[in-house]
Amino acid sequence: IKDVVGCAIDQGEGCFLSITGDRYTGKSKLVREVLNSVKNEVGMEFCALWSHRSGVDSFTSFFPFREIVSAALRECEARTRRDATWLCKNNGHDESDEAIVQQLIRRKILDKSDQLMIGRILPHVMNAELLSLLKGRNPTVMIKDLAASLLKIMIPLQPVLLVFEAIGNGDDIDSSSFCL
Repeated sequence: IKDVVGCAIDQGEGCFLSITGDRYTGKSKLVREVLNSVKNEVGMEFCALWSHRSGVDSFTSFFPFREIVSAALRECEARTRRDATWLCKNNGHDESDEAIVQQLIRRKILDKSDQLMIGRILPHVMNAELLSLLKGRNPTVMIKDLAASLLKIMIPLQPVLLVFEAIGNGDDIDSSSFCL
């Protein structure tokens, strides 16, 4: 794990690493320890965004991304604020995802089409009638548009690590999430 993370840092490129094993064997703890080790050795702290899912969630499109996108929105909002209040995590505010998306639109980090794409993962950030416009779209084009919108909120968080953690029998991931 440490070699892969180090390589990604050195080359400035993303990578995919799958860590599998039996339940309760310490996979999550291992990832946290590697991140701390990298932070101490290289002086670089990753923005780690975690998603927890169970076997029931594997039937909901993009479910594993819901926690990750919600956390990424908050972190992006905090890091792109024009004042230094982002240094105080959450700053006592517990704003809705929808309010944060609106703030990022006002700051020109996102636009309305990004809101529509993010609404595909977090339906409460977009009007249901507008979300219905996505029905019938070419799935490949939609995944590309969705990825482009997510990159806009991930770029200020670099370097970022996405951790999709399965709880219980949550080994499967829905096909939409896998494509993304």
